[in-house]
Amino acid sequence: MQVHRNKEFKVLKAVAAGALVWLVSFVAQMALLPIDRSLVARQIIANCVGGLVTVIVTLAVQLRHEEIHFQVAMDRAAIVAELNHHVRNAIFPMHIAVQSLGNAEAKKTADEAVERINMALKDATFDALARRVDYANGSAEQA
Repeated sequence: MQVHRNKEFKVLKAVAAGALVWLVSFVAQMALLPIDRSLVARQIIANCVGGLVTVIVTLAVQLRHEEIHFQVAMDRAAIVAELNHHVRNAIFPMHIAVQSLGNAEAKKTADEAVERINMALKDATFDALARRVDYANGSAEQA
């Protein structure tokens, strides 16, 4: 439902931009050129073509912006997935070693540590994909 409304909003913005271009160019022509009744219809058609071109260009810019946003999100997701993979590969042998020793207190501590790591990875994933934190500058700065 949200995606459908978002598409309608994009089309509405593009149509509004086209109507604005048509209106401004029509008003400018009426104000600057002598009014010739035989040319008014041609001027209206020419302005409509300009408005339609504006709609197409506006939609193309919006689609390009979406494509770039999607690519950035996919890049961030790949980075987080790789980080997740490496952290889990590093922690798993330690977790198995503690589990095999059989010490109940060590087992509980290991389980809690793994759960904290899972929560940290989930939070980091959410923050990175939602752009709440900017990791690109080499430090975890709040965006």
